[in-house]
Amino acid sequence: MTQGLWKKLLISVAVLLVASIIFSSSLWYQLSLTGKQLNDTRMQLNDIKAQLDSLKPEMELKAEQEQMLNDYASLREQINLRLGIREDCQLFITPDDPEISAKVQEITGGYSEDNDEFWRDYGRLFRWVVENVEYSSDSPIPILPESINGPLEWRNDFWRTPAETIRDGTGDCEDMSTLLASMLLNYNQRKFTVWIMGIQSSGPTPKRHIAVAIPIENHQLTIFDLSGRYYTPFPRLGGIGTQEVTQALDNWTTHLKDEMPGAQVYVLFSEDIYLEFSNTQEFIDWVYQS
Repeated sequence: MTQGLWKKLLISVAVLLVASIIFSSSLWYQLSLTGKQLNDTRMQLNDIKAQLDSLKPEMELKAEQEQMLNDYASLREQINLRLGIREDCQLFITPDDPEISAKVQEITGGYSEDNDEFWRDYGRLFRWVVENVEYSSDSPIPILPESINGPLEWRNDFWRTPAETIRDGTGDCEDMSTLLASMLLNYNQRKFTVWIMGIQSSGPTPKRHIAVAIPIENHQLTIFDLSGRYYTPFPRLGGIGTQEVTQALDNWTTHLKDEMPGAQVYVLFSEDIYLEFSNTQEFIDWVYQS
């Protein structure tokens, strides 16, 4: 019996030894394979790093080009904004500017509920702009193209902010008009609408001109033309008044007939709206339908 037990024990030890050898060989093979894979991966990473290093100057150049294009787009936006093209002109109505608030308070003493005093304050603001802002024509400035390689265009326009017009003491019709519109809106606390209206003369080289317009109920209109030193008069008694929109426009354009023959309304904008018109009648129709 003892001999049989030893025999079984020897067989078991032999089996364990063989299994251990097989396991060790398998483990060694796996370790060798893993080591080879790690070495291959390391070589691949080194190759990728070498490729990236070779591409680094190109990537840096591309990043610099993208930054330059972004800087150009930002510069283009800032410069072209000063041309007041289409809806950009609305950004120059700034009744909440502290300099506008201070100047309105200085001139009027603040908003008045009394109708007569209200219109007198409108007149005071109009006269202050006329008397304190000297008219000056704009020098040409470029319209930067969308593409950095595109051609330049030039326009004789440069829109100042109302605060800049106060500080400079100079400006043209759009500068004076946006200043007065900002003052009026600040004064009336946005309780009443203020428009800026543009007209364009006929002829091969049409001129454009801008003024402030105050719409009143029953299709009445008051026009303040700062550079033209004109306002809608009160019938018979003088002073600032209102007239039916067609009459108000006829009187205004008659005042400008020598400088702007055949002038027609082409644009109207405020803080909230921007509209273009093909002629004055289209504008009048819009007023009556609004």
